[in-house]
Amino acid sequence: MGWFQELGHLVAAATTEEECLQRLGSTEADLLICTDQLEKGTGANLVLRAKNDNPMLKALLLVQRPILRTILQAIDASCDGLCSHQNVGNGNVFAALTAIESDGSYLDPVIAGVLRHGRLGRRPPGASTTELSIKEEDVLRGLCKGMSNQDIADSLVVSIDTVKSHIGSLLRKLKANNRTHAVVVAFQEGLVEIPSSPPRWTY
Repeated sequence: MGWFQELGHLVAAATTEEECLQRLGSTEADLLICTDQLEKGTGANLVLRAKNDNPMLKALLLVQRPILRTILQAIDASCDGLCSHQNVGNGNVFAALTAIESDGSYLDPVIAGVLRHGRLGRRPPGASTTELSIKEEDVLRGLCKGMSNQDIADSLVVSIDTVKSHIGSLLRKLKANNRTHAVVVAFQEGLVEIPSSPPRWTY
């Protein structure tokens, strides 16, 4: 909040989807800046509902997990700008706000890179979207990086049994036969961003 106050008059701040919608309904805000992950609700759904109430509202989404599914949801919600969380403070937010102010749109380089590789995430019409928990996404991302169960457990500060439990859940949800199959499905469904170099497979 302190960082964004320097960009203009801050009329409200909230941490959940419903609270933000309530505050937007009682103010005359012309710009909504939010993250894709909220304490309750999602940023993309917040933008969609907020723009239904106020079509003139501009929205910038700061994407903490730049995966294809999240980005496509944000685009479907008519976000005016998308900026990866890692690029906040590198001039990208200012560039995004400048573009939005001139009735343009903005995608930062990380977001654009994920979309360029999006052809691997194309699914046939009517295909179901796999819903994973945040921990399952973290474990899946570790698998896609070629990390061992112990490496994943160490990075997430959880027990190896917890990691194994998440992997079992991932295999069921992704209808995958094994870890390698789960990684392939993850790339096909756009559940993780495509690595710039081949992962180091370990078991």
